[in-house]
Amino acid sequence: MNISLDDELAEKNKLKRTKDYIDKEVKESEERLERGFEDYDFDDYADDYMKAALRDKFTSRIKNLRKVRNKPYFARVDFIEKGETKRDAFYLGKVMVTDHETLEQIVIDWRAPIADLYYEGRLGEANYNCPEGNIEGEIKLKRQYFFTKDGELENVMDIDITTNDEMLQPFLTANSDTRLKNIISTIQAEQNKIIRAEMWKPLIVQGVAGSGKTTIALHRIAYLIYNYDKNFFPEEFLIIAPNKFFLNYISNVLPDLGVDRVQQSTYEDIAFEIIGAEYDIEDPNEKLARMIDNNKSEKEEEMCKVIEEASIFKSSIRFKNMIDEYLYEVEKRFIPDDDFRIDKYVFMKKEDIHHLYFREYANLPICRRIEEITKHLKNSVMMRSAQILKDIEEDRDYKVAKVKLEEPVEEIRLSLIRNIYGDAEKLAKSIVKDAKKHALNYFGANKVMTPLKYYKEFIDVYLEQIAENRIDKKRIQYLKDSFSSAQRKGKIEMEDLAPLMYIKCMVHGIKTKFELKHIVVDEAQDFSEFQFYVFKKIVKSDSMTILGDLAQGIYYYRGTRNWQKTMKIVFGEDTEPTYLTLKKTYRTTEEIMNVANHVISHLLDKLNCEPGEPVMKNGAPVTIKQFEDREEMISRIKERLLEFEEKGFTNIAVIGKTIPDCLRLEKEIGREDIHLISSKDSEYNGGINIVPSYLSKGLEFDAVIITDADRHNYSKSEVDTKLLYVCITRAMNTLDIYTVSELTTLLEETNRDNLFC
Repeated sequence: MNISLDDELAEKNKLKRTKDYIDKEVKESEERLERGFEDYDFDDYADDYMKAALRDKFTSRIKNLRKVRNKPYFARVDFIEKGETKRDAFYLGKVMVTDHETLEQIVIDWRAPIADLYYEGRLGEANYNCPEGNIEGEIKLKRQYFFTKDGELENVMDIDITTNDEMLQPFLTANSDTRLKNIISTIQAEQNKIIRAEMWKPLIVQGVAGSGKTTIALHRIAYLIYNYDKNFFPEEFLIIAPNKFFLNYISNVLPDLGVDRVQQSTYEDIAFEIIGAEYDIEDPNEKLARMIDNNKSEKEEEMCKVIEEASIFKSSIRFKNMIDEYLYEVEKRFIPDDDFRIDKYVFMKKEDIHHLYFREYANLPICRRIEEITKHLKNSVMMRSAQILKDIEEDRDYKVAKVKLEEPVEEIRLSLIRNIYGDAEKLAKSIVKDAKKHALNYFGANKVMTPLKYYKEFIDVYLEQIAENRIDKKRIQYLKDSFSSAQRKGKIEMEDLAPLMYIKCMVHGIKTKFELKHIVVDEAQDFSEFQFYVFKKIVKSDSMTILGDLAQGIYYYRGTRNWQKTMKIVFGEDTEPTYLTLKKTYRTTEEIMNVANHVISHLLDKLNCEPGEPVMKNGAPVTIKQFEDREEMISRIKERLLEFEEKGFTNIAVIGKTIPDCLRLEKEIGREDIHLISSKDSEYNGGINIVPSYLSKGLEFDAVIITDADRHNYSKSEVDTKLLYVCITRAMNTLDIYTVSELTTLLEETNRDNLFC
């Protein structure tokens, strides 16, 4: 410990007092649970509901306090406010601990505004923002605490910069876990800015591989829920992850941060819920595998080019604009070109109805517009019913008088008069009792179809005539053919989900359960401008957190290639998103990251990205080896797997480029305990894994072996470069790169810089 003996004694007393209070609160809370909150005064009607809510609250509080008891705080910051003489010591932890008798804050939640002083401030003058405004003053002390597993004080360090690179080493060199962890004690200044960025405007985060984007996103959610708890409920948050496999991977972080009930979903699942139907999705990785296959014939190469262009088009705002043109034709079908009348009585002129439909309610979905105008039509009947009934009576009396004058035969005269009275009574009843029915019948000519039927009509009938000469005919024909082909198999493509969600929004509207306040999109480089536009439509605001790495944008034909351009298209010229970058990588060693930076270097300017800055120093050299034949390479892979296990690595990957490559590796390695990861996997359990390059994105491993890194497999094309970059940056501690054929030029160039052994 680098503190004085007096300080050490004071810190030990503080720790004991904090634990004692936690124990006391846990005991008191348990007793209240046992007593059933008999000391609370409830209204009878709210009794059961309030007791259930209190039980949940106290149960959660007990659970959280027990979880942090052995490590109640991780840092301390001493601060003197400007104009004050008193020096206040603030202890920061995962859970706030307050003495309810004195109201003293024994431990402050890491998400509280004052914690900014610890994460971003340095000794000396500093300030932080809070609801009362900007508070200025001076930081006198910053201190970190380290505890044993039993909760004893192991070490205390006085610092200036929060958790510098040297201090991070013990956290970073530990073996990879199969789940992400909370990082509240090691949050860096650049990460803290992202976590605490304003909620109500879009936040774009471009972060290098291993910079902790996913973990930071989860901590940002915990922060926003804590600080904006009066504005929304946790259920109004949605995290969109790339797949179920990834959701399992991040599963423990939010509960560990004390956050429950946040919606977490894959893009496909949330799309199905919004559309109101489930579809079989053609595996997007099959299309990617087709694109990255470097054994294509010339004819297949041409076909892939058409597929690429069609996918880019279908994912664009241009495609959305064409759907808008089609939907204008759809909305015109529902509005009759007639006045709203019952019998001969006009209750609303068609011009007034059209004004409501096309102007006043134009921002509503078509079905909602019809609902609102139906109310207007019904009200117009009710408002004029008295006058109309009077007119009916006058008309009836006039007809009766006329019959009396003109019909001499009494029997016929009485029959006609009975009919006149009957018709008048029937019409009067119809107007008064059936006003809603008449209003609904006004729009009754067209039935609302499902989003898929509208989309099919758009593709089959309207797309070609709307596109005219604006879009290449080959691309249009491919879109029609591929959609028809997928439909015959009972499937759709991933790129069809955004149009279907958009049609659902514009025609039917979205259920109230999807009234979200904030969406977090992870791996956002794989999402298109059309998808982001739909997200904005769902949230009904600009409140989004978008995190990704353009250098890992392997789904280039449907993803984002330029943050600034995409965000301008989605949010408009008047909205200026907050754009932040994460340059430091905490996953890989300096040796591994230097190789990754060399591989991606020729794309960085094009992508407007920066190379990663590794925090971990002095790791093992990257091993590269070209073998005489495949048998020798497989033999070496088997040896290395045994060596990794002897070193205690529990999370290992052998990466092949495609699924066929991985199936071959699985057979050749021949170990029963090896797991082949596929896009169908929803759970991640560590161990030894064989992974196709495109499914390794977002994961991390203690050791990685990349196989068949030859010129043919990994050319210098944009997608091959990104794939190799992704594969390299999965490794935390050890990286081997093997090939039998001639080494890819991407690595050959780095090899000349003596980065390998």
